[in-house]
Amino acid sequence: MNTSTRMSLAMAAALALTACSPAEQEVVVVTETVTTVAAESTRPSPTTRIPTTATAEPVAQETVTREATPTTRAVAEETEVGTATESAGGPSRQHDAALESARRYLNYTNFSRQGLYEQLLYEQYPPEAAEYAVDNVQTDWNANAVGAAQDYVAYSGFSRSGLYEQLEYEGYTPAQAQYGVDNVQTDWNANALRTARSYLDFTAMSDAELYDQLIYEGYTPDQASYALTNL
Repeated sequence: MNTSTRMSLAMAAALALTACSPAEQEVVVVTETVTTVAAESTRPSPTTRIPTTATAEPVAQETVTREATPTTRAVAEETEVGTATESAGGPSRQHDAALESARRYLNYTNFSRQGLYEQLLYEQYPPEAAEYAVDNVQTDWNANAVGAAQDYVAYSGFSRSGLYEQLEYEGYTPAQAQYGVDNVQTDWNANALRTARSYLDFTAMSDAELYDQLIYEGYTPDQASYALTNL
């Protein structure tokens, strides 16, 4: 507000004061004071002009966000690395379970390596878990072949060659099957007699036919003759 305007207003106020009662003068004075304060309050203060306070908070938030993003990414990368390391660092739960199953099977029966692998597959273990189990189970495959051979001759008559073929059928290697038949405790003559009796329990046969059948089963001529002589 310039000087001439201020003077005009002052003169107008003086005239108004002269014409009004004391109560009205007080009202006029108060009105002018309020107007002046209001006018003064509309002037921009130095504080309002400074935008720093308003923009400082968004800047701080942006900084925090930028720092949080790499941290989250780093955690994710670390998790992925940890999972990969765990996968590559040792056997999985399936591998351990397959190995435990292999041990339990061998505790109560004899298995060849191949037979045990197929049993684990039958139990729905993944091929790699079954392979891990048969590679790491503590057992003697030769001893298993002998045990399997002993089980077979305990409940049925077998010739030496018939028992060898049976062990190979069960998945034993030729060397393991040979070890089994070489070390099994049995009487081959008694086995021939037992086989002959089993055939005669099933059907009537002539001696010549029975002899041929025993030879077909892998018994030697001497063993077949022993069976026919002792029926």
